[in-house]
Amino acid sequence: MAVLLSEHGCTCCRGLLYRAATRSALRDPLTDTGNRVAMDQTLQREIDMARRHLQPLSLLRLDIDHFKQINDNHGHTVGDTVLKAVAASIKNQLRNVDMVFRFGGEEFLILLSNTGRDAASMVGERLRQAAQAQDYWADETRIALTVSLGCSTLLAGESAESLLRRADNALYVAKREGRNRLAMAG
Repeated sequence: MAVLLSEHGCTCCRGLLYRAATRSALRDPLTDTGNRVAMDQTLQREIDMARRHLQPLSLLRLDIDHFKQINDNHGHTVGDTVLKAVAASIKNQLRNVDMVFRFGGEEFLILLSNTGRDAASMVGERLRQAAQAQDYWADETRIALTVSLGCSTLLAGESAESLLRRADNALYVAKREGRNRLAMAG
């Protein structure tokens, strides 16, 4: 006789349901990356840990270039497929300790623990190249895709808001300078 977990009252089943609900509340269902709530919860903890252990911490802000055109020309289903593929591409290039969050529509944040400015630049460039090298298709039409990135590395005494803002400003520099590039925050 099958018993539904919701009907079963044991503590272990309620615990499993609670963990599953908590996990899904912190994940973006489309890309299986952390969502904005998870990012908000994680960023300050990672900053505190970096300071406590005297280790660097870097943040990449990645945006898919001209994503609106993909949705407009090929439909939202293709756009969703592209988002999933880009998220998978990002995750495939990172270490297990690095964290990926979907920050908005076609934008991702990548937290790089124990990673200084030069190493973060190399990671960002690797992500850019991997996203561009992947094949994206809408029916029989190949979609040329590029991403732009902004990178900031935690400064002494810097707030989470400032770290995010500097990565965002660097992303806008990358967009302004022609897209399909990485810009480093000053």
